Amino acid sequence: MQIVKNNFKVSHLPNGKTTSKSEGDIVSYVTARKQNIKAKDETFQMPQPINYYNYTFIHQRKCDVIESSRPQLTILVKSALLNTQKRTAIRRTWGYEQRFSDVHVRRAFILGASVDQQLMEDIASEAHQYRDIIQADFIDSYYNNTIKTMMAMRWVMDHCHRGHYYLFVDDDYYVSLKNLLRFVAYPALYPENAMTLNSRWEYKAQNERLFAGFVFRSRPLRQKFSKWYVSLKEYPYNKWPPYVTAGAFVLSRDALVNLYYASQYTKHFRFDDIYLGLVALKANIPLTHCGQFYFRRPPYHGPESYRFIVASHGFNEPLELERIWNECRSANYA
Repeated sequence: MQIVKNNFKVSHLPNGKTTSKSEGDIVSYVTARKQNIKAKDETFQMPQPINYYNYTFIHQRKCDVIESSRPQLTILVKSALLNTQKRTAIRRTWGYEQRFSDVHVRRAFILGASVDQQLMEDIASEAHQYRDIIQADFIDSYYNNTIKTMMAMRWVMDHCHRGHYYLFVDDDYYVSLKNLLRFVAYPALYPENAMTLNSRWEYKAQNERLFAGFVFRSRPLRQKFSKWYVSLKEYPYNKWPPYVTAGAFVLSRDALVNLYYASQYTKHFRFDDIYLGLVALKANIPLTHCGQFYFRRPPYHGPESYRFIVASHGFNEPLELERIWNECRSANYA
């Protein structure tokens, strides 16, 4: 585990009016929004937000309310409309809500929309059957992943903000919830000296700003043929701030709330991991790097090779996911 020091200047953020002077202001704005009160200082003026994700929810999962003393983990799976088999495999494996008797797990799949009426009807049937679909009326596409992520956060803020930790993950991932719970308990000790968290869930969720996953440092790609091309007009600097790969990351409640409100003062950007990196920088949220969140899939040589893995990208075959997850669960690693 590594806390990433961020020396990137807030004045580099591409939102037009943001300067280094406004860094502290944004934190104040977030605090005021969280408290839902006007600042007592009459000289303090909170500007109107510049960015809302005001899409309409088509389907929403109900957020079951339980006692706050019981640990709660909410899994928000960013899924493509056509990936029905992947969603089925996830429900059978790492997304199974009754996995633990002492931790309350809730699962939701986040989807956009399509002009294909039959596809929309299929999703409606799936939502009715499983009641775990959150769908909004933006077009479901790769370049709308930021919208998908932020609509998931909006659903949390509107309906499910009492959870302790929130895992955001793509539908082509392997996840060990057991390892995830051991990681969030004491990130600095994971994996060698991992411990189980007992009674401090509520305190940690309210007071810990955990934004964790695999942290990258990279530069914008300027090649026009690239899927990740960004023009100088869009972003005139030669480095991104540190960011967590968006395929799998975990947020504490406090970190999610801060990110959500800070996003309202941050111009939309189509790459969700970069966008959240920019928002985290402006909100003064440190990034926690954990090498057990794998961006590239490690070779599988039996359960022992996945003993400490929290999440891994690269599981496109649902049957393979089920086989490997079941083997790791049998070895008490999932």
